[in-house]
Amino acid sequence: MTSGRPIGSPVAALAVRLGVIGAIFALAVVLSLRGEGPYSEGQLRALYALVLAALLGALAVAVLNLNRLAGRGVAYAELAADGILISALVYCTGGAGSIFAFLYNVWIVYCALRLGSPGTAIGCAGALTAYSALAWGPVFGWLEPFDLQLSPSFDEALVGTGTHAAGFLVVAVLANGLARQVSRGRAELRELGQLHQRVFDSVSSGLLTVDQAGNITSFNPEAERITGYHRTNVIGHALETVFDTALSLNPHASVPGAYPARREMTFRNRRGEELHLGFSSSLLRSEDGTPEGAILIFQDVTRVVEMEAELRRSERLSAVGQLAAGLAHEIRNPLGALSGAIELLSAEWPHRPEDARLFRIVQRETQRLDRLVSEFLAYARSGPSRRETIAISSLFEELEKLWLANSDHRLRLEIRTEPSLTALGDPDHVRQILWNLLRNSAESEPRDGCVRIEASDGIDSESGFVVVVVSDHGAGIPKELLERIFEPFFTTKPKGTGLGLATVHRLVESSGGTISIRSEPTEGTSVRVLFPKCNHEACTVTASETL
Repeated sequence: MTSGRPIGSPVAALAVRLGVIGAIFALAVVLSLRGEGPYSEGQLRALYALVLAALLGALAVAVLNLNRLAGRGVAYAELAADGILISALVYCTGGAGSIFAFLYNVWIVYCALRLGSPGTAIGCAGALTAYSALAWGPVFGWLEPFDLQLSPSFDEALVGTGTHAAGFLVVAVLANGLARQVSRGRAELRELGQLHQRVFDSVSSGLLTVDQAGNITSFNPEAERITGYHRTNVIGHALETVFDTALSLNPHASVPGAYPARREMTFRNRRGEELHLGFSSSLLRSEDGTPEGAILIFQDVTRVVEMEAELRRSERLSAVGQLAAGLAHEIRNPLGALSGAIELLSAEWPHRPEDARLFRIVQRETQRLDRLVSEFLAYARSGPSRRETIAISSLFEELEKLWLANSDHRLRLEIRTEPSLTALGDPDHVRQILWNLLRNSAESEPRDGCVRIEASDGIDSESGFVVVVVSDHGAGIPKELLERIFEPFFTTKPKGTGLGLATVHRLVESSGGTISIRSEPTEGTSVRVLFPKCNHEACTVTASETL
């Protein structure tokens, strides 16, 4: 490490400092209890005072670290104070001959680990300067020894200085290499941790972990998006805070495969959205293989579930259509002959009130049957359609005129759209789709007397579509009936044929779009239709006359 950036952990630094202080204090206590030894009573008192000062300094640095106030300047002051305390300890315990002179080597290593190469140089120079002053000061008379009996001679000072200087240089070289290795290891560990965090944050699935108590320990951004919970609101809380208790994990399980490979459930997130989620879970093990928690991965598969349901519905409708189309043709021909015969018979039959009423019933039911067959044939024949560019605003204006001209109720039609919005499709089919949806909304008897239709640009996954929403605050549709709402001949209306929404579904599919419906009983219904959007220069808007 060549920079001056601190690389030592404050916790590790405090542990080293307290360990050294404790060892010195233990030695002082042993010497004091023995009542005899190399140190006088005054030296032992000084030793106790220095131990107390070192302990107070360590506690002060710990407080600064806990409050995140220990910056680079505090690190330099901390190391300088350590050097002064070591020098004072060496001075009062024998000067150049003190057994505590080895602490300078510890100080050099500590400086290297705390400040890198600059710290190594500072520690080595400071140790050499301080030891030389303690060794030569009493010899030349400018430093009084703590105890006159311990005053060194010239030869002792010379040998001590040379020996310790060589030792300081060797320790400095080794400490600098150690600091480089530690710095490199910490950098790699930091990069690995950052990579792990980036992977964790970038996973396209929701991911969380729980500990052995079942409390959430991590929560990635995709999990936040799906559930609507921020990680600060769930970390440390039980898994049931987010998910149903049926999803509880058993972090103590030790049998491989204790969790199912795949599960699905309906989930209502914090925003009130009802989603289909797919889950997979597994044990989280320590290095020795002991279970220490569990991992839960989940995805929003709502769109997949809707597409599967739509595919099943399409297959079912296609089979019904193919089976019944031929039958409808066979019914329509004799039906026309029957209707004509009834008209001729009614014209030639003697007119009696009872006979006239019976003829009217036969004609009415024949017409109703003919209308049913015609609607079914329209449904069965709805295949690929032509593609033109449709001006949505012009289409909405035409629907509004048709609404005002044909409406036998007093409901308002509320329209919202962008003037330049265009879609790609068959104008006749699009008109039929929207008109059927508007009629259905009107028949739901909205409480506010209003039916709404709005169009907008799709966003995100719908960016290639124009989104048209027809909504009302009417009676709504029970949840158990929503899955069957597009089936042919399924209706909740007393006089309905059950082919209106089935035909709408087929026409939307033939236009290359999708349709979905959300409804709550007594709250109303919202039908969302996606039409392909024309967004290239080759598209030219169809004149309103063609609509």
